[in-house]
Amino acid sequence: MIKRNLALSCLLVLFAFRAQTQDRPYVRQLVSKLSAPEMHGRGYVKNGDLKAATLLEHEMKSAGLLAFDRQYVQQYAFPINTFPGKLEVRVNGKKLRPGYDYVLSLKAVSMDEAFNLLWLPDTVTTITSAKAAIDTSLLASHLVVAPACLKNVYRSGFPGARGIIQLTPDNVWWHVSGAQSPDGSIALMVQENSLPRGTRTIRLKVENEFIKKHEARNLIGYVKGSAEPDSFFVFVAHYDHLGRMGAKTYFPGASDNASGTAAVMDLARYYAAHPDQAYYSMVFILVSGEEAGLLGSTYNAENPLFPLEKVKFLINMDMVGTGSEGLSVVNGLQFPQALALLEDLNTSGHYFANIRAGGESCNSDHCPYYKKGVPSFFVFTRGDENREYHNVYDTDYRLPFTAYEQFFKLMVDFSKAIAPVNKAM
Repeated sequence: MIKRNLALSCLLVLFAFRAQTQDRPYVRQLVSKLSAPEMHGRGYVKNGDLKAATLLEHEMKSAGLLAFDRQYVQQYAFPINTFPGKLEVRVNGKKLRPGYDYVLSLKAVSMDEAFNLLWLPDTVTTITSAKAAIDTSLLASHLVVAPACLKNVYRSGFPGARGIIQLTPDNVWWHVSGAQSPDGSIALMVQENSLPRGTRTIRLKVENEFIKKHEARNLIGYVKGSAEPDSFFVFVAHYDHLGRMGAKTYFPGASDNASGTAAVMDLARYYAAHPDQAYYSMVFILVSGEEAGLLGSTYNAENPLFPLEKVKFLINMDMVGTGSEGLSVVNGLQFPQALALLEDLNTSGHYFANIRAGGESCNSDHCPYYKKGVPSFFVFTRGDENREYHNVYDTDYRLPFTAYEQFFKLMVDFSKAIAPVNKAM
């Protein structure tokens, strides 16, 4: 009987220990669900983002989070262009594969047309040198084929040209910025092996659908603070991704940003199970519309469900599935005392090889809150073990979560230790 009681006591101690740490299996399972085909890339075709929102609302309820105004959902809407159906790009009669051989900017509209190509020399690196090397009288009627060394023309365009084809030796990557106001311009990024040098024409067949009012949702839940419940510590992540490009291609978005979404939910479950660890009220915000231009976080910051002036600190998580090379902290230099605290905790906990601090940047969902005066960090992990970004290869099975335990513990340590830092500021 003594041995049995001892064994039971050991199991209870082990369970209690595990209950206070990260839940890697839960995180992996949630990332897998969010990046599955039935989520349609968590974008705007087939209501992928709304399907993800429904799943995450259920997760918040299951975790036992409290809700502001008796519901987790904050609704808003925005216009967005989509490619839900036919999408064909043909070269020499061969159909290229969307997402693998090419991507097409969402500024394009429906068309069925063949275009002549105007090839730039491989050596040009600026628009000025490019124009000096070609017959510019052909620009208005041709698609310009730009080498990889002519940077950023896929996004910026080529002045005077009918459209642009940016070649790349790497995986093609997509984005949906600009999709709120399609202007009919043509911009393709094509894997250079898929467009043989000297090809004279290319054919595009596109069906677009412009949604004037896409219904979107932010999700907000919290755990009431044990010491100062009217003050807040906030974790934020965007759960949306790029969605579908054509009927058959979707972008899974495991790293960007199912990883950050799952980490926020893991922290939510931890604090819900251990409310005594929440000095301030711990708020967990999952926003949509990030890929289209920080739309969800901007709406939430403009229409907060709790006083933003009462936020002691906010951490935005985006792409946290690696870590072999360390942790990056955007906005770190703007809050040196908080950064010093994070670095001290990292050193004492032996978590990351290094913390790389950056300055102010409006490149993710911390920005709308920061502009409102909320002290904010944007954190992401670094590592060669996964570099997939905005492409069809950003899948759950490629995401190693190399340093997830360290990341989780550092976030918990920082949220516990931030109160003295804020009082000292």
